[in-house]
Amino acid sequence: MILIVDDLEEVRELLAAQLNACGYGPVIKAASAEEALATLDVQRQDGEECPIDIVLMDIMLPEIDGITATCLIKDNPRLTDVPVVMVSSLEDEETLNQAFIAGAFDFVVKPVSLMALRARVQSALRWRTEARRRRAREGELAELAAERRQMPPADPAGVQGLGRPGPTQAVQLLAERTQRRHDGAVLMAAIDDFGRLEEVDGADPAAALTRRVMDLAAGLPGRIGDILTMAGDGRLAILFERADPAVAREVAERLADLVGRARIPHPRSNAGPHVSLSVGYGAGLDAAAIARRALDHARANGGGMIVDGTALPPEES
Repeated sequence: MILIVDDLEEVRELLAAQLNACGYGPVIKAASAEEALATLDVQRQDGEECPIDIVLMDIMLPEIDGITATCLIKDNPRLTDVPVVMVSSLEDEETLNQAFIAGAFDFVVKPVSLMALRARVQSALRWRTEARRRRAREGELAELAAERRQMPPADPAGVQGLGRPGPTQAVQLLAERTQRRHDGAVLMAAIDDFGRLEEVDGADPAAALTRRVMDLAAGLPGRIGDILTMAGDGRLAILFERADPAVAREVAERLADLVGRARIPHPRSNAGPHVSLSVGYGAGLDAAAIARRALDHARANGGGMIVDGTALPPEES
């Protein structure tokens, strides 16, 4: 959704027509900064994400000018990821400098050409999409870290659910294992066609799907020292304390079967209506690199398969 802010009705209508011609919409309009700030609910600091994707803001507005309005928008943490594109006939360096200091994302000069508008809006939409993805991932990581802090102590007998450290802990642990030439095993899995879901349906459904798969994976049996962590973009990794490819294969098969039997809806999957996984695993000193290449091989060959990275031909392993 794009918000057009301009005090001249003919300009608002022209911009709306240009956006519609480019296939962007829906479009809403505001005749003043005050009206725009009310539409954005700038007084509210938290809560649901703002549905506005881009603001096209005129600079010369009555009462509150566009630069001041941009400052008010960017001061609100709920709106900080909403790109504001300034639209004005003013091109002097000082005005542009003030606009960017206020937090403007970009600038387009009146009279606005269709090509320039399309380029600015396309760039702003890409940035907005990436910002949403980043926030969703940050939320997932925060939830995983909180769950890890609430986990009960490890079973002294040695068999337990897979540990789920926060991402910082996981990276640190992997680095420590590498430094001491740890020869454990690594499994990497990815939700098939996750990128299509994220692109078409947005970050929230993609994050929810990731959480469901992670919850299933966390219930798999593991040994003390085995850890499960999210790797982003619908991927997860399991670091095994012991370099046992047979164990990694068994966990991979259990995970794929568990996810398959859960019949989690996946509206953008090419393989069927439910979630499937591509899985790669490897063992030894280069276990992580071997598992990553195995996962890439599984995804490149249609997904929904488990690949032992050590069994790949030399040019692929």
